Amino acid sequence: MLPYTAEIFQLSTEIPHLGHLPPPALTVTAVSPVCGSRITLSVRLAAGRVERFAWEVEACALGQASAALIGKRVVGWGATEINETAQVLETLLKSADPLPDAYDWLAPLIPARAVPQRHGSVLLPLRVFQKAF
Repeated sequence: MLPYTAEIFQLSTEIPHLGHLPPPALTVTAVSPVCGSRITLSVRLAAGRVERFAWEVEACALGQASAALIGKRVVGWGATEINETAQVLETLLKSADPLPDAYDWLAPLIPARAVPQRHGSVLLPLRVFQKAF
């Protein structure tokens, strides 16, 4: 299975919340050391949850597709949901185990298993949110 599927390319054009939030938003940056993908996140947290965010995503199509999937769901999440999703995604990339039903929305990223040097880029949207907490 080729990692750069039509669905990956489509998702890479659907990244929500591009840009920056004005201060006093917290701003953090995460970089994948292997491929150089970079995400700069501006986020507002309320009661330990993502209230609002914007980001600049400089990544390959796999990283952009991951940002699209995460970006559509992360508002309202706290550290627990972000960490659990990161663990599920990391397992998805490293093993052929089936996804838990609650995470079937991550299925478009399964082809990224074939490109270990891009795993950091695929995980980057969650890593940058982890840095914010």
